[in-house]
Amino acid sequence: MITQPFKQAVDQKDLDRVKIMLRSSLSLDLTFQSFQEMLAYALNQFPNLIEPHDGTEFPNASVWTKTYASEVREDLMDNFSAERIAHIKEVHEHVYAKERHEQLNPTAATTNETKRTTPSVNVVSLITTLGVAVASILVGVLMDLSIVTLATTAVVASIVVGGVTYYLVKKSK
Repeated sequence: MITQPFKQAVDQKDLDRVKIMLRSSLSLDLTFQSFQEMLAYALNQFPNLIEPHDGTEFPNASVWTKTYASEVREDLMDNFSAERIAHIKEVHEHVYAKERHEQLNPTAATTNETKRTTPSVNVVSLITTLGVAVASILVGVLMDLSIVTLATTAVVASIVVGGVTYYLVKKSK
């Protein structure tokens, strides 16, 4: 996504700021989609943005870590080459595989988040049981039932509804 500040940096021909913003987009969008869009936009104003590669040889994947990925992004400021950009993409695909997958498939991330925030069976049963108990007491008071009848009705209703809720929640897992 091309932001207004990025457009301003390009319009003002602020090459360092453009490079910084491009580099920053690599940290935020591990899919490289924003970077590609921003790069295409910047190349219209800066046809020489992509520099010749400085000859740096990159290590193999056995040493790629998040720290290394950060260092390679920093090196982009000194040598904004196509080879370095391609290498950063490979490093990100390797180091940030899970995070990239979640950015590429937001529904998978949402499903995982939903699983983490689903209340436990005990909480669901407790809330339902308390709701039924309160409702039973209100009905008993409105119908002018004795305290013994009222308490018995509330206890039986709570046990039945709590058991059914527990069974349904357990079955849905």
